[in-house]
Amino acid sequence: MSLLKVGLIGCGNVVSYGHRPALTTLQDVELVALADVTPERRQIGQEWFGLSDDNLYADYRDVLAREDVEAVCITVPQQFRREIVLAAFRAGKHVLSEKPIADSPVIAAELIAAADAADRVFGMVHNYHFLPEYRQMKALLDAGTIGDLRVLTMHYLGVIDYPGAAAYKPDWRHTMASGGGVLTDMIHGVYLAEWLFGAPAQQVMAFIDAPTYAHRNPVIEDLALVQVAFPTGYATIHMAWGQGVGGVDASGSAGHLRMRYNQYQTSGFNQPAELYTVRDWERADHALDNLPTHMENIARSFTQIWADFRDAIWNNRPTIAPARAGQRALELVLAAYLSGVTGQIVMLPLPTDSPVYHKGIAGIAEVQPWANSRTKAAGLYGLHG
Repeated sequence: MSLLKVGLIGCGNVVSYGHRPALTTLQDVELVALADVTPERRQIGQEWFGLSDDNLYADYRDVLAREDVEAVCITVPQQFRREIVLAAFRAGKHVLSEKPIADSPVIAAELIAAADAADRVFGMVHNYHFLPEYRQMKALLDAGTIGDLRVLTMHYLGVIDYPGAAAYKPDWRHTMASGGGVLTDMIHGVYLAEWLFGAPAQQVMAFIDAPTYAHRNPVIEDLALVQVAFPTGYATIHMAWGQGVGGVDASGSAGHLRMRYNQYQTSGFNQPAELYTVRDWERADHALDNLPTHMENIARSFTQIWADFRDAIWNNRPTIAPARAGQRALELVLAAYLSGVTGQIVMLPLPTDSPVYHKGIAGIAEVQPWANSRTKAAGLYGLHG
């Protein structure tokens, strides 16, 4: 039996509920080395994966130097990924990267070019592709169950604000180093919208604000209301930390679709409770391939992402979520931030001479804001209200 030997660089919370079950379930994928900058997380990883002391490293370069490691998974925060990903490709490794791909599109493009030059697979951990509700929705849309998709509304207004690993910086997602706020953190909704429409986005208009954490003098958003134009229709993505509406609605030329979650929660935080379509004003309910618990669904989605990554390496094909999809998702998020600041519609892809293309959210401070911008009034991204 063929065996893919991999290294893990970064052992944060996402490893506990996602990569750990995948790497301990797939019989033809073996974790042989782990690197993390904190001794606490290395010890936790050792317990999870049963690694010996000589397979644990403080320096990621030690993992890349191992000849038996064919691929690496990189889960460190995005501001640290550039040098690690580039070094991995120089070492001839395939790369599976956590989202978002980078903190700026210029770095994303650099990483993709390096992967192409090295002829290595470069995949994203866009695991929501494998959640049962989205797999079923995609199948229904592709089958024409509601006709041609025209309007997609994705409600993520109940995102739970989980902290990062305590041994690192639990509040790092609320800093400029995070690359953005709730929309960046839950970029799942962005790449899923593209996937469901089957084409890249063309235009973005958005309102970006931070009303939930206004008392904390926030520097990144906690509310994003985004409208996106695709070649054949439109998507609205509502994103916020809090206890707002969750679920998906889709309107087509011949009907509509609705999906909702248990306890009225948001995608990624509970089991889907119902999925139904309406055609000619008649409802049809659709069974979901749910596992008994939400966390089992999440674990399975990571296992399937890993299996797809493995198969992409063995069959010399792109993953279900190639790095270019990661760059497009990042550019859409940054376009939303730009729209919130300027009050204008932003075209995609972003122009390569834009300060945001080169600097990510740090470049927003160099953009002329609209006088009445709520984003500017909130003092986000280095702007002053």
